[in-house]
Amino acid sequence: MPLSLQIIETIEQLKEMARLEEEIWKTAPVPLHQTLTVAKNGGIIIGAYVDGKLVGFVYSFPGFRNGEVYLCSHMMGIAESFRDRGLGYRLKMKQAEEARRRGYRVIRWTYDPLQSRNGYLNLAKLGALGVEYVENCYGEMNDALNGQLPSDRFIVEWRLDERPTGERSLAKADLLKARSLTVLEAGQRADGLLRPVLRDIDETAAPLLLAAVPLDFPQLKERDLALALEWRLATRALFQRLLTEGWIAAGAWRRSGEPAMHYIWVRRNE
Repeated sequence: MPLSLQIIETIEQLKEMARLEEEIWKTAPVPLHQTLTVAKNGGIIIGAYVDGKLVGFVYSFPGFRNGEVYLCSHMMGIAESFRDRGLGYRLKMKQAEEARRRGYRVIRWTYDPLQSRNGYLNLAKLGALGVEYVENCYGEMNDALNGQLPSDRFIVEWRLDERPTGERSLAKADLLKARSLTVLEAGQRADGLLRPVLRDIDETAAPLLLAAVPLDFPQLKERDLALALEWRLATRALFQRLLTEGWIAAGAWRRSGEPAMHYIWVRRNE
């Protein structure tokens, strides 16, 4: 696959990005005047091209919070036929490279914690951290990917000078130890769908916690919307509580053949 990663900044490039955005989300794209303004005022927009055709992009702009400037990575989209090929990882690494070149040291963004593909990319492969949980972050969303459920989001933070990049995993001994400290399991129903099962354990002495989410949440949501809402509410309550108690989501773990992915939680600053 002859892939080219390029900075997007011209009107024609941004029009092509808008068409791809509309194709992916089945909703109106970000207005051209907005994306053009971002491109000309400190934002970073990167496109992935195959044989001259745009097949993916990442869209980001400057942010400011608590006296710190950061890059807010608002949107990443990949054409359906090009997913699961490592394109998202390459776009994010190119974004990080360009962000460093322009003087940014932190990238922040949101994602749905029930979307395991995004969770694994963000926490396991990139080394970002889940540091906040926002309930119904964007209100009601009627696009093809987000409709019918509250738009809860993790806020992740990628400190470019501190966090390692590339695949990150825990030692086998740590994982074995962590299995006995699972706070949320994915129990299988008679119809094969997974349901959230909270465990009552003593977390105070735990070095690591595991919390499961379905590997294919979009399919589960399509088959049983009530069960999808159950997952939303169960993970919301658990993740908000863990963050309040000083835990952060520091990784993600999945094993071949298992229908769930596990978030790995550690004590903040450990």
